[in-house]
Amino acid sequence: MKNKRQNENRKTKWLAVVTAAGSVAVCAAVIGAYSIAMKNLIPTNNQSNILAGPGYSTSSQKTNTPVNNPINNIPKDNKSSSSSSSSDKTEPTNKPVNTVKGNIMPVEGEIDIAFSNGELVKSPTLGVWKTHDGSDILCPLGTDVKSMSDGVVKEIRDDPLMGVCVVIEQVNGLEVHYCGLAKELSVKAGANVAQGEIIGKTSDTNQSEILQQPHLHLAVKKNGEWVDPMSVIS
Repeated sequence: MKNKRQNENRKTKWLAVVTAAGSVAVCAAVIGAYSIAMKNLIPTNNQSNILAGPGYSTSSQKTNTPVNNPINNIPKDNKSSSSSSSSDKTEPTNKPVNTVKGNIMPVEGEIDIAFSNGELVKSPTLGVWKTHDGSDILCPLGTDVKSMSDGVVKEIRDDPLMGVCVVIEQVNGLEVHYCGLAKELSVKAGANVAQGEIIGKTSDTNQSEILQQPHLHLAVKKNGEWVDPMSVIS
C-alpha cells in the first residue's frame, strides 16, 4: 500500500515537471514570434535605401521642389519646360534663298539701231525693210564683250550675215546672242561663264550691218521670243 502511494507521488511530480517545461517552451515560442512581427513593422535603414531612387527623395523634411527624373527627363520647374517649347517653335535659320542676278551691259555705248519689236525698218546695209530683232550698241572695234549674266555657252557659229555669234543660255532663263565678234574667242561651246566674264571682242564680221558704225549686235530671247535687250538690263 505504501509502495503504491510512493509511485503515485512520483508520477504526479513528473507530470508537473513536464507541464512546466511545456509552458516555458510555449512562452518562448510566443515571445519569439512577437519579436519577429515587431521587426517587420518597424522600418530599417535598409528599407529607406530601397525606396530611395529616381523620383524619390530620402530627406525626412517635406519640400516643394520637384525632383528631377533622369529617366523620363521631367524638368525641375516650369521655366525650363516653357523655354524648351518656345525653342521648338523657333524657325530654322540660314534658309536657302534663290536669287537671280540682274543683267549687265556687255559693252558701254549708245544705241545706234534699237529693237524694232516686230516692226519693219530699212537696213542701211542691205537696203531692204526687215525687222531688227536686237539692239546695235556703238563701240570701237576690239572692245571686250562681257557676259550679261551667269550661264553656259550654248552655241558658237560663224553666220554668213551676222558674223561670229556666241549664244549663251543664262541661269535666269534668257538666251543671249552676241553677234559680230572676232573669230578669236575667249570661250568654247559648253563652257560655264560668269557674269562679267569676257567672251570675245567686237569685230567687222557682221556683213549684214557692215555699213553702220562699229557696234555689237545684241539679241535676247525670252521663252523663245525676241525681246528688247535693254528691257532686261538692270
